[in-house]
Amino acid sequence: MEEEKEGISQEEYDGLIKPYEEALTIIQIRLDSLNAEYRSRSREYPIHNIQQRIKSKISITKKLEKKKLPVSIEVARDELTDIAGIRVICYFEDDIYSVVSAIRKQTGILVIRERDYVKNPKENGYKSYHIVVGVPIYTLEETQYYPVEVQIRTISMDFWASMEHRICYKNGKNQEVSDEKRAILKSFAEELRKIEVSMYEQT
Repeated sequence: MEEEKEGISQEEYDGLIKPYEEALTIIQIRLDSLNAEYRSRSREYPIHNIQQRIKSKISITKKLEKKKLPVSIEVARDELTDIAGIRVICYFEDDIYSVVSAIRKQTGILVIRERDYVKNPKENGYKSYHIVVGVPIYTLEETQYYPVEVQIRTISMDFWASMEHRICYKNGKNQEVSDEKRAILKSFAEELRKIEVSMYEQT
């Protein structure tokens, strides 16, 4: 079992994530609404499923340490944009950009950052479209925008990412991946892409 590291108390963590949970709920509702509209309009709807998560206290601590930043709720709030995250799994690559376009058109939220790892994959073969949106959370005193990272990928991209994560973090440890394994992962990603393209052409 992973040991808990000091720096952020449970009480501080509970207070930190509350507005992120609200922001996550808002984006989840927006995406569910989009998905329902897609399904009502067309048999060829783009979204297969939607998953969400809030970073655990341990994950936040590790992320700050990896960035060589002080471990505190203030730094986490100021520096991390992925405390709240949603993953949208699509059927085909074109569907990803349809969903991205729909997110951009949403009123009341801000697009903070976009990274296209679909057209520009990471060195290890990772593919996904990341878009960070700012969601307004209202209190009696003020309105603040909280970031939610939306990752949009196809079923095959998600399968690859899950396998890559399993290999790198086998037995709960961050494993050093050899060049040979990296080459295998990249070839695996390319084979999945070919299968996906072939399936798309048959639709």
